[in-house]
Amino acid sequence: MYWNKRIAILVSALVIAAVGTGILAFLRRPSLESLSGLSGPAEISVVATEGKSDWTDYATGSDTRLAIFLTDDDSSWLGLTEGLKTIGVPFRITRDIETAVRHNVVMVYPAISGQLLDADSLGILEQHVEMGGTLIATQVLGGGLQGVFGFDQIEQSRSHSEIRFTGSDPTLSFIDQPEEQTVRIGNPEDETQRIGAQSFLGASTVLASYEDGSAALVTKTSDQGGHAYALGFDLGFFILKATNGRTGGASRNYGNAYEPSVDTWLRWIKSVYVQDEPHAITLHTVPEARDLAVVISFDVDYTHSMSNLEAYTNLLMEKGLLGTFFVQTKYFDDYNDKAFFNDRTLPILSRVAASGMEIGSHTVAHPSAFSDIPLGDGEERFPDYQPRVLNRARVWSATILGELRVSKFLLEHFMETDVVSFRPGYLATPKRLPEALEASGYKYASTATSGHVLTHLPFRMNFSRGYADTTGIFQFPIAIEDEIPPHMNLRLDSAIELAEQLSDYGGSFVMLIHPNVTGEKFEFLNAIIPVLEPHSWFGTLQQYGDWWTMRDGVSVDTSSTEAGVVVTVNGETPIYGLRLDLDPAWRPQTPLPAGMTFSSGALYIGEAGTEVSVDFLISSEPT
Repeated sequence: MYWNKRIAILVSALVIAAVGTGILAFLRRPSLESLSGLSGPAEISVVATEGKSDWTDYATGSDTRLAIFLTDDDSSWLGLTEGLKTIGVPFRITRDIETAVRHNVVMVYPAISGQLLDADSLGILEQHVEMGGTLIATQVLGGGLQGVFGFDQIEQSRSHSEIRFTGSDPTLSFIDQPEEQTVRIGNPEDETQRIGAQSFLGASTVLASYEDGSAALVTKTSDQGGHAYALGFDLGFFILKATNGRTGGASRNYGNAYEPSVDTWLRWIKSVYVQDEPHAITLHTVPEARDLAVVISFDVDYTHSMSNLEAYTNLLMEKGLLGTFFVQTKYFDDYNDKAFFNDRTLPILSRVAASGMEIGSHTVAHPSAFSDIPLGDGEERFPDYQPRVLNRARVWSATILGELRVSKFLLEHFMETDVVSFRPGYLATPKRLPEALEASGYKYASTATSGHVLTHLPFRMNFSRGYADTTGIFQFPIAIEDEIPPHMNLRLDSAIELAEQLSDYGGSFVMLIHPNVTGEKFEFLNAIIPVLEPHSWFGTLQQYGDWWTMRDGVSVDTSSTEAGVVVTVNGETPIYGLRLDLDPAWRPQTPLPAGMTFSSGALYIGEAGTEVSVDFLISSEPT
């Protein structure tokens, strides 16, 4: 009896102590007083209905552009056009054969066959090459033009996953990296994740081959110097699959490595265009004519990360740089973590924003199951929106629109800045995220690694990550992230090598860093920034996105004069920080307007209105 009594007293004391400790911990917790009485957003987010992009939106422009002769408008032409806009090749789409062959360089898409083209059109294409023009075609399925491209017949299959460039054609001179020499078009381990392709049998000149040695890209030169190129798969469809994350594991690397399987094809088309169009002008891909676009971004999704934010902010400020902080607005406790968007952290975040850093959204709940949650009704508001992560696979009461709307509302309210950039936790990308972002007032997303989408260049996201319609949201793939082993400071050399590879063609170098620790990540940033600075542009995702949006609205055309050409550049918004690449033999005939400079092979528009016109003299000697 005595011992039972003592045990009971001891247990009671422990219970009281535990309760007391719990109460004390609760009382010491940062309060949510700043959030008290707050409600919003008031407006309703209306998600647009999916439409279908219209190829006639691209039907204008001068004959010096690349012509896309569209043989089937119910095709994946959207992927091709978005890719050409990204790489900076001016183009024009037409369904009129006579219009097409007024251009020196004509690309027939999606296919050449007797079912899609009549005999007259086929004859005009053949004559175009015979007279010295250039013809690029995907999927030459029939029509009797085999001789124009230099092969005998085709063999169709869905067995190919890789293409290796082996030819010595001048248009392939830029290919000098192993990842460029062999590119992926499907998953080698999964036959169901491959696209239809054609092998060219009896080809006279092979520029690239499939893994079994059969011809994938062939060419033939006419007696008059015309060039014909035939590619054995639907490039537009492949680009759409890749950029929408639907290649089914085709990538060789998820992240932190070079994966240019889309970029290499776009660079090749650009190479053909520049070679065979005498008045070719292309748009550079990096602001301020630099070689590499660098965005340093942070995913703030952990209690202990908050205490490191000012340290990372100070590091960037010491180097004269700005970064993007994607912040989770976690105002509740759940399976993932305790609430850390509270009265203690709000002043920290405000100081980060006041320093000039961009604040972006990193959701409310940060669920790993973000891809599986419902869209929502667009009326989700704080404080009624109360999602909870239950475990790694389940989340309660969360919607896509709720995560977007409420996080944006809270960040804008407290940071007193527009929030236009978004990154989800775990890089989970729901099918309907693009249109949900647009409905919620975002402009830019960084939701996928370059390895996942097979490109190191920005691109426009499609409605429902599909094939028919575009949104106004631009995607900026992640080149470097911090969670794949080893620690960042142990893979500095490989990161620098990747940056050098991307600098060859103006790629983007978006870094994703979780500020949960400082040491090894500080060491990485302190080491890599000085290496990149001499040739790179640095900025926030919003700054990069604003520039890319401006560039996306730019068109360039040329017209001949007695002494040379007139270059006309039009923008939907004022043009700034944009380099145009042109023939080194050209030089301006008159002094350039203020805000513009010229060097051999390049016209730089530092600042201008929405229309620029420059007269060039074509010199016999490069300047």
